[in-house]
Order: sequence, then C-alpha cells, then structure tokens
Amino acid sequence: MRERRFLALTVLLGSLIAGAAAAEPIAASRGRWSGPIADRPAGGPGGAGRIELRVDGTADRFTVDFAGPGGSLVAGEFSVGKQKDVFGPPAAKGLMSFLGRGSEVNPLEGKPLAWARRDGETLIVYRLDLRGGAHRLDRLELKPSGERIGVVFERREHDRALESFTASLERSAR
Repeated sequence: MRERRFLALTVLLGSLIAGAAAAEPIAASRGRWSGPIADRPAGGPGGAGRIELRVDGTADRFTVDFAGPGGSLVAGEFSVGKQKDVFGPPAAKGLMSFLGRGSEVNPLEGKPLAWARRDGETLIVYRLDLRGGAHRLDRLELKPSGERIGVVFERREHDRALESFTASLERSAR
C-alpha cells in the first residue's frame, strides 16, 4: 500500500512539473522562429514577406527581437520586475547607476520603453515610443506550441487606425 502511494505521488509530482514547464512561455519561446504573415489587412505593419523572431535568455532575464522585411518591429531586453509575471528593462550598470542616473527608461525623453508580462502560456511584449508629441504603442503576443509559435502583432499610432497581423512561425535552425 505504501509503495502505491509513493508511486501515485511521484506520478502526480512529475505531471505537475511537466505542466509547469509547458506553461512557461519564455522558456518555450527561446530560439529562432520564422514564417510568413498569415493575416494582414492592406497597409498593415511588417510589409510583405517573412517575419523573424528571436528570443534568448532565461525566465528571469531575456531579449526579444521581432523583425519583418522592413526591419525591426519590436526589440527589447527584459528582467524580472517587482510584480509577479511582469518584466521591465534591466537596471542600469556602471558609473551612471552608481550616481543614481540612467536607471530609468523615460519615453518622455525620447527613449522607448519596452516591458513584458506573462499571462498563463502567453508572453506579451509592449513597446512605447513618444516623439514630438506623437506616440506609437506596439503589442506583440507570443503563444508557443511545440515547434510552432503563434504571433499577434498590433501597432497603435498617433492619428492612425490600428494596424495588426497574425502569424504562425516555425522554429528555424538559423
């Protein structure tokens, strides 16, 4: 009887660990991905052709680089924030951080702000850019599933209609 309980507990613990690992979108998104845009309204961001995604790092500190044929769409480096499942820019290093300067990214000073959040099995990345009173807010949603990753990209820009596209990217060797 004792052996059965131990076996049942071992199987339960193993399945919980496996489920937790599968639900971690940062680890599941790591690597290089590419593919065509699946659904893009006319004039949407990204242009025609293939898009590429690269995610590197760990669940505590990672980078995201998402690009289309016209160049980078969203790029940023993220580290664990004070709130659960929220990631912000890494703290500044060097002399400026020692003096208390350069540790905060400020979009009002022309430095784009990128942050991310984990929502279950999905990683959502944001990038806010303010220039000359105009704004651009990009939202990138990544939902890994085995050797594919679902992508939803939205761009909200000052005085323009919402631009968006979706894609299903394959893991690539490059």
